[in-house]
Amino acid sequence: MSKILVVDDETEVRGFLHNVLSGEGYEVTTVPNGQEMFRMMKQQKYDLVILDQKLKGEEGITLLKQIPGVVGERIPVVLFSGHIDKDVEKEAYEAGAIEVISKGGALVELREKVRRIIAAKHRIFGEEDRLKRVDRILIVDDEEEIRGFLKGFFEDNGYKVFVAKDGEEALVRVQNEKLQVILLDITMPGMDGLRTLKKIRDINSNIGVVMATSVQDEDVIREATSLGAYGYVLKPFDLQYLEMVVLTRLEVAA
Repeated sequence: MSKILVVDDETEVRGFLHNVLSGEGYEVTTVPNGQEMFRMMKQQKYDLVILDQKLKGEEGITLLKQIPGVVGERIPVVLFSGHIDKDVEKEAYEAGAIEVISKGGALVELREKVRRIIAAKHRIFGEEDRLKRVDRILIVDDEEEIRGFLKGFFEDNGYKVFVAKDGEEALVRVQNEKLQVILLDITMPGMDGLRTLKKIRDINSNIGVVMATSVQDEDVIREATSLGAYGYVLKPFDLQYLEMVVLTRLEVAA
């Protein structure tokens, strides 16, 4: 049975996550602070840690950075935050988080992401295995300049890259290529990103889809998440952040 450690200073949140995750068949331990987190980590090995970003007198990201030194190894950590923005996500990924999940998100999103991370635990942090893989990415954008720019960036970093100029071409790629991650523009003429996302999920629900958008519209982002998107990135792209987002999706891709 996979073991999950939940770290949150709110009793109600700990109880809620304990009930939800236990109901999914995991062995769940909950603690209220960093001190208890490290004490439990030294006593037994966990398959996943769900760590609140705002604890009383403590920052989740600060604790995240300390885990390898205290425990002696890296552990898959999900940062669980009531407020997620690009800066929080970027700092969390740089600190070693495998995923960032909003406390205000849908319960189905939490369950699905936990399931994928637990299923991929043998691959996460497996650097030698990563070097043997050719990660396959599809970039879908109606702007030729953006497609070419991103294709060059990811190819220079060792990825196998496919491109599509619209939703229809993207669906052909999904049917004909073995893809792991899709970077999908939301605003495209004809079939927009949300409609394309739904059709992609109907064809292959295991591909990690990251939405790209010029405007941070919370309603659209929420809809994309409900349709199965793993997250979103804002244009113009911060390339370091973009690759970190793609890498986390690759690590948990089924």
